[in-house]
Amino acid sequence: MKKYLLPIAVLMMAVLLLAGCGDNNSGVGDDVDLRIVSLMPSNTEILFDLGLEEAVVGVTDYCNYPPELEKAVEEGRIQRLGDSFNLNEELLVSLEPDLVLFGFGSDAVERLTGLGIKSEVIYPASLEETYASIRRIGELTGRQSEAEKLAADMEAAVDAVKAKAEAVPDNEKPRVLMLLDLDNLYVAGAGTLENELIAAAGGINVAEAESYAQINEEALIAYNPDIILCSFPYRDRILSEKEAWKGIAAVQNDAVFDIDGDLINRPTPRLVQGLEQLYGIFYPGQ
Repeated sequence: MKKYLLPIAVLMMAVLLLAGCGDNNSGVGDDVDLRIVSLMPSNTEILFDLGLEEAVVGVTDYCNYPPELEKAVEEGRIQRLGDSFNLNEELLVSLEPDLVLFGFGSDAVERLTGLGIKSEVIYPASLEETYASIRRIGELTGRQSEAEKLAADMEAAVDAVKAKAEAVPDNEKPRVLMLLDLDNLYVAGAGTLENELIAAAGGINVAEAESYAQINEEALIAYNPDIILCSFPYRDRILSEKEAWKGIAAVQNDAVFDIDGDLINRPTPRLVQGLEQLYGIFYPGQ
């Protein structure tokens, strides 16, 4: 990696001059030659939403949206670098990025910062933090006005769904279970983004657990949810394999739904689509 120190040092000097002597809260500008690596699918989506697709030069193996991303990867314009925990740092450094957006903290953040590459961890865990992350990415890339509009539009759309859901009396709201793993029975409990979306869409999460928790089958049956949401395509298996679940209200009433997990657990503007989908499941025809 030593052969990359000289260009990185030159890049560092340019960044410091543009950023006002290295202010940690500053961005890297909106120069047409801006080069960004995104190591979190949600951050990648936001960069594309802000019109920065030409600036993105590296992403994770798990970044899969928008569709234009895969085309850029196939053409070789964007490189896949692994992920935050299994990162091809040598390839990343060779891309000479101005900015690296991590989704999780790792030792690589400190190493890249030491090379003069501006690196920041952005991983929101709530709707409010998602709005803030959009604005922060806008600050970092010189796209503040675009980010403000994107965040404000998202917030307004979420509030519109919330307003409809709040008009429903609590005793009429469906009792919901969000199933993340059928074989090991992991569910989304209190404090998760999925839990927040269920509530915002007018549902009541029956999972009596914190965060992402594993429960046993007896507890699941006892919850007796009106609706089961599956973040992977488990519906057919539940209906065909789970004899013990036949008495659950959701199974009896054909209210087991497969949903796109990316729309309810990836903190991007597409959460609006997930929220609207949940409201449609909870209150069909409204």
